[in-house]
Amino acid sequence: MAGAGVKLFGCYDPAHGNIWIPISVDIDGVVQVYDTKVWTSLMTPRPSFYEGWQDESGIDLTSWSVTNPATGTDWIRGAVGQYLMAVVAPNANENGRLRSLHRWTLAPGAYGTTQILRKFCFEFETYLQSLANVDQANFILGLTNTTASTRTTNNLIGWGMTANILQCITDDGGAETVTADPTTTMTALNKFKIEVSLNSVVFKVNEVIVATHIVNLPNIPAYLNFYYPTGAGGASILSLGVIRCWQEDIV
Repeated sequence: MAGAGVKLFGCYDPAHGNIWIPISVDIDGVVQVYDTKVWTSLMTPRPSFYEGWQDESGIDLTSWSVTNPATGTDWIRGAVGQYLMAVVAPNANENGRLRSLHRWTLAPGAYGTTQILRKFCFEFETYLQSLANVDQANFILGLTNTTASTRTTNNLIGWGMTANILQCITDDGGAETVTADPTTTMTALNKFKIEVSLNSVVFKVNEVIVATHIVNLPNIPAYLNFYYPTGAGGASILSLGVIRCWQEDIV
């Protein structure tokens, strides 16, 4: 219940069938909403991360660990058409990696009433060039348990490729579920999203569900990890747009 000295308001929520949502403002000016039978403060901080590549000094090294190619074009933040993006271009048999310095809790096998955090969402914008030159056996964009993970490393959730076809991957100790997504064009700009909740990992491209995995789900503290290796064929380019992730306490 809202406490003494509280002013009660409300609004209709069209996203949930125009139901009436009670809203309160307490004597300290804290706004709360009545959701799932509890009053939840809108002022309560939720763990989140946003990267829009807006830092004019370059890539923020307090957020990211950067691995540049040996001879190719290093990671650089800048304008790509109307977008701000981070771009890397390794030459043949090289790689570039962008990896978060902080980890996030992924616990699809444990999320529930015993935990405060019960869902994790991760999304980013990207496109690739010269797919044939990518080392697709090791390429991975996603969430990994170690700082140096590749596609062949255990305990990850992410996107890979086989024969230029996008793959949705969950790996728990080497046991994997892999779903192909042949409809996504990797050379076009797309938004990729992963939603981790109790016993479920949902993969989306441009807000359309392309895979739902319910087995082989790792319980790990995970880094955001963008690993881009090339093979013997030549150079390739990875461009990353806006990156966001956040954890939720109500599902």
